[in-house]
Amino acid sequence: MLIDQVILNNYRVYHGLNTVLFDYDHEKNITIISGNNGYGKTSFLTSLIWCLYGKLMADVDDKYKKEIFESGGYLKYCEKSLNRNHLHTAGKEEVKSGLFFSVSIVLSNIFIPAIPCDRIQITRKHHIKTGQETLDVLLDHRVNELTKELGPEIFINDFILPREIAKFFFFDAEKIVSLAEMRSVEEKRQLSRAYSEVLGIKKYEDLKNNLEKIRLKLRKNTELEKDRNKLAELDTAIGKSEKLYEYYEGKINSLTEDLARKKLDSDKCQERLIREGSTITIEELKELRQLQANTQEESKMIKEQVADLMDFAPFALAFNKLNAVYEQLQLEAEMHEQELSKIFLDTKLHKIRNELARQQPELKIKKEVADQVFALIQNTLLETSANTNSKSLLNFSSDEWSNFVAIRDNLKQSYSKRLKDLSQSLKINQSTNSIINNKLRDAETKENDIVIREIRKEKMGHEKEIARIEDELISNKAKLINLNNERGQQRKLMTELTKRVVVEETDRLKDEYASRLISELSIFIQSLKEQKKNSLEEKILAALHKLMHKADFIHKVEVLVNEDLIDIELLDQKGNLINKDGLSKGEQQLYATALLKALVEESNIRFPLFVDSPLQKLDKQHARNIVTEFYPTISEQVVLFPLLEKELSNDEYSWLIKRVNKVYLIEHLDKNGSQIRAIEPEMLFHPDQVIS
Repeated sequence: MLIDQVILNNYRVYHGLNTVLFDYDHEKNITIISGNNGYGKTSFLTSLIWCLYGKLMADVDDKYKKEIFESGGYLKYCEKSLNRNHLHTAGKEEVKSGLFFSVSIVLSNIFIPAIPCDRIQITRKHHIKTGQETLDVLLDHRVNELTKELGPEIFINDFILPREIAKFFFFDAEKIVSLAEMRSVEEKRQLSRAYSEVLGIKKYEDLKNNLEKIRLKLRKNTELEKDRNKLAELDTAIGKSEKLYEYYEGKINSLTEDLARKKLDSDKCQERLIREGSTITIEELKELRQLQANTQEESKMIKEQVADLMDFAPFALAFNKLNAVYEQLQLEAEMHEQELSKIFLDTKLHKIRNELARQQPELKIKKEVADQVFALIQNTLLETSANTNSKSLLNFSSDEWSNFVAIRDNLKQSYSKRLKDLSQSLKINQSTNSIINNKLRDAETKENDIVIREIRKEKMGHEKEIARIEDELISNKAKLINLNNERGQQRKLMTELTKRVVVEETDRLKDEYASRLISELSIFIQSLKEQKKNSLEEKILAALHKLMHKADFIHKVEVLVNEDLIDIELLDQKGNLINKDGLSKGEQQLYATALLKALVEESNIRFPLFVDSPLQKLDKQHARNIVTEFYPTISEQVVLFPLLEKELSNDEYSWLIKRVNKVYLIEHLDKNGSQIRAIEPEMLFHPDQVIS
């Protein structure tokens, strides 16, 4: 599957129609779209996600969910996506008929089972005045019956690119390190679902679930009246639970949107308060709030460190006593060594005496001479191990001695300085926090001003409404959790009951056939998971060895499959687990890039790859590996959105240029618009020069 063109119409910074053409060449599969910060690189990438998924783009990545929430809901988010220049310059007739923005994507080289076609055009259009949105999918310029029957949203998700895995084809190279930082069970579960979709496992799991549902339907036709009634009642109860669950889900979504709108209204009141107070700007207020949160967090950390140090305060105050204990311990250590030394010497002297007695005849010396030689040796060796009159009082073990010495050395060398530094840091933090709090209080002065009072009254009303909605959200979420548990119990009862019922003869063979298929599918799915597991391990390791310049830093990759969870572990040559949190940001990015490469290769999904901020946080050698080994091979069509000299240097581009097909430059027209201009690949770093 290839992208032939993308058409942006008054979408965000792109004023009017902006068409970008993509050519395909097997040897030149890379397109560069570059521009300065704020010119529209990320907006271009977002436009593709929005065109394909619309409101469901929140399921693609958490950053879109966050943006929609912070905008006050999807409609508010879309209102902000209309180009501002178009909003101000549109004619009366255009305003009257309704302002809109749209994005179109034209795809080619597509294979869809049973639907031969050469071209698919997807166009999503949003009308600002009505909030209505249209999505058209044309196959070879015509509406197809399949798209009408399924609906365009489902058609895109099932036949173009499932939204669960879109994050693997549209990604920010700097932020893919999040793949290396999956910690919570829910994060791993979400990623596991995406893995199942990418690796083709989900389709078989869905088929198995559908067969189990068929068996449930068949088992309702039982010869036992009692069981039939129980099944019917349970089926009705489950149906009601499902509807109630959908109701609470809808209510929670509605409340979430209301909450976002109310928070937006409250923020607007806060902005008006600042304007009326004429103290600081809105941007400064946001910075102050962030500083306040940071200083409060810093204060908490400093106090925790001080509290830890205070545990050792009694020892610091009684350091002389502690030192006396240290000296006693040293003395006891010396006594212990002398005792061991004496035992050792006694053993050796005994051997010397025996040896002298044995060799006396051979040496032809008298016994008196042998005794004198032995006495001389004995006196010489024992003169350094004289007995001491000191007593052993403490009898510390070696571990206790080590811990005691560590505490004493810490108190002697760094404890006082560390305590003073923390005390000074706490004073500075408190002073900073006081200054910030004073500035924030000053921002809401003029309490006696009637306008201020009315705005504040309105703000308080919004805050009360926010508190009410939040309480209602908590209540509904609790009901949803309880209902989900209840549904689980009902399904469990249904499963247990269906095991006991006798299927009527007319459906018995169907049930047996379905049962056999489920059993075979279970074995097949397990085998497929194991096969994909091994293949994924090999591909991730191969990609890591290509991308990383540390020789055999990662010796083995293990993919752990545990029911609905998938986790990935990295091992060194000794078989020790490598902590992914301990990797540098650059190494985490390389690991996540290798994981993404392996998943894309294993998926066999042929879709173009779009990369924002390539080569961030990578040294020169790793950047070269990414440019030469990753981007040219990851997909038949790769589109990069670099910030020149920061995310792609001239040297790095020289390694890539032989694979570059087209280059586009995003140019800033004015504060409300940008346009996209095609340039020759050789002119990327010299766009104003003319080729002779």
